[in-house]
Amino acid sequence: MLTVEVDRPAPDPWCPVAEIISSIPQAASPAHLQSRLQASLGPLGADQAYFVTFVRDDDDDLLICRFMLACETGWHRRYLDVGGPTVDPWLVYATHHSEPLVASELDLVTTEHRRVLTLIRDGGFHSTLLVPAHSGRSQTRSSLLCLGSRTEGHFERDHRPSHRILARALAAELHEWWSARIRRELLDSAQLTATELSLVRHQCAGHGSKQIAAELHVSPASIDSRFQRLHAKLGVPNRRQAARLLVDSGLILPTDARRPRNSRIEGHPINTAIPAIQTATHPTGS
Repeated sequence: MLTVEVDRPAPDPWCPVAEIISSIPQAASPAHLQSRLQASLGPLGADQAYFVTFVRDDDDDLLICRFMLACETGWHRRYLDVGGPTVDPWLVYATHHSEPLVASELDLVTTEHRRVLTLIRDGGFHSTLLVPAHSGRSQTRSSLLCLGSRTEGHFERDHRPSHRILARALAAELHEWWSARIRRELLDSAQLTATELSLVRHQCAGHGSKQIAAELHVSPASIDSRFQRLHAKLGVPNRRQAARLLVDSGLILPTDARRPRNSRIEGHPINTAIPAIQTATHPTGS
């Protein structure tokens, strides 16, 4: 009997991944979110992944980042131990770009870059698609979805537009989920009042204590005291960082009265129910 082999087309990833993406806003916890990320890997041609959301200051220094892992965790502990997030070239790419990129296309110019990426590669990310995510709400928070394969050259050879489109949609939903969660955590922990939010709005507009005091009919010393209490609530050292944190969290809108009207606007891991979810915090100056 003659047997004829027929090439079968690759499975269409649209339906399963689209369903996963649409269910992300309903994820009740990081563990539920991680399970959705895990379920999306096969249809997107990956066998592991991690997602990181992070904040940088005006000097491009990393302030804080959170990781969600759908992969082995050993490399990640070593990555944190050597301060990987502060020198990771993939995070630098995600800060300044929005297009998905195969990681091997990045030029590595420093020994620190190569050392950090060797640790990630040791975790099985032999071929990786980098998928940045941003939102208009925050000018400082960025996120990065890393889809990895243990097969050398996998994403270098896979140029299907559908994978990249779906990966971008997945990264965007993960970014928005974490942004909303961080916003809720801040509200629950700080118990901010409307008056305190108003103070930070004045700060964003470039107003000093005297101007704020005149508008609120109190003394400048009273304004300074209110800011000090606000800083203690938020765990930040100054007004600038308080404003950055609240703008980043979407609790206030960024404004700056000093900008011309017509100008162009150019830690340690914390285990949850699923060990693959990690949270790392790097304080300023780390």
